[in-house]
Amino acid sequence: MTAVELPEDFFANIQGVFRKTPVLLIGSGFSCGYGLPGMGALAEHLANNVYDALSTDSARNAWTQSINAIKENLETGLNNIPLGMAGWDEILSAIRGETAKLILDKTIAAEAQILVEKIADHHAPSRLLKRLFLGSPQNAESIHVITTNYDTLLELFCDLAELPLDTGFMGFRRRRPRPHPLFQTQYSRVLVAEKRQQQVDHRLCKTVRLYKPHGSISWLTTKDGPIEVLNDVSVAERAIVVPGPSKYQDALVNTLFDAMRTEMNQVLAEAQALLCIGFGFNDDHLQGVIKHRLAAGMPAIIVTRDSTSSIDRLLGEHPHVIALFKDGDGAICHWNGEQFRVSEPLWQLDDFLKKFLE
Repeated sequence: MTAVELPEDFFANIQGVFRKTPVLLIGSGFSCGYGLPGMGALAEHLANNVYDALSTDSARNAWTQSINAIKENLETGLNNIPLGMAGWDEILSAIRGETAKLILDKTIAAEAQILVEKIADHHAPSRLLKRLFLGSPQNAESIHVITTNYDTLLELFCDLAELPLDTGFMGFRRRRPRPHPLFQTQYSRVLVAEKRQQQVDHRLCKTVRLYKPHGSISWLTTKDGPIEVLNDVSVAERAIVVPGPSKYQDALVNTLFDAMRTEMNQVLAEAQALLCIGFGFNDDHLQGVIKHRLAAGMPAIIVTRDSTSSIDRLLGEHPHVIALFKDGDGAICHWNGEQFRVSEPLWQLDDFLKKFLE
């Protein structure tokens, strides 16, 4: 396909989505760009390391029988191990431990690299977050960011953009989830001149609300439930939801994840627009609400390296969705049932922002 100039209406549509302050949905493809493992690399790591973390014959036998299927497709392979079988709890603990260990190591390396890089106009994710934050309505309580990733890259990019972040936890060193609701309106106390005296006024303090439905390497499992501890590199068990039949069934984290999903689903149900970065639409727990909103005509943009069969189906069902994928050295843009090939790599966030918004 020959490279072409994009129609003016294509630019207008993208800019129109941003004027609606879209909910930002971040998938694993985003973190892969910073050296974090995708599902394939995670499957390989688990296949090579979980067996040695198991101690019982029943767990080792079940794992050995599933390794080939796990290498083929991580979630499908894990689903082949019956939930509740002898040794399953041991396997689940080993999967969670090895997953957290890999993500933690890769996150530390990625964040160190990000911090030493000198970028004149700042990192693309920080620019995106700041644009959404500053472009949101003046009376908005927050902008909403959802990620299925365990890493803490978004937390770092919020710091680099100097944006106030709310993760649903309160405290300082060992942060606990707010009892109800997880996310609350924040206010700042200011002194205002009132005739001859000063009055205390409470003004809305906008935040970035970060929803992590699969947990985080910064969430530690304790006997009293998950807590958030930043920069913890110990071997403490992480409160993360791993692929497979155990999703959202771990009693230690169930209450928190139920609350997080409830808040997240409410945000999606009320979203005026959606911006997806590196998200392949392979998560059944997220897609129900999203597809319902797309069917109602909610505008959406998908920016990711490669399409997936799920994205292909979604574009067929909802042709108004804008999608940009890698195509050789350039990109292929899908819009209203048409495809446009461009010479620029607009699937990369930096190029996308500079082309359409900056």
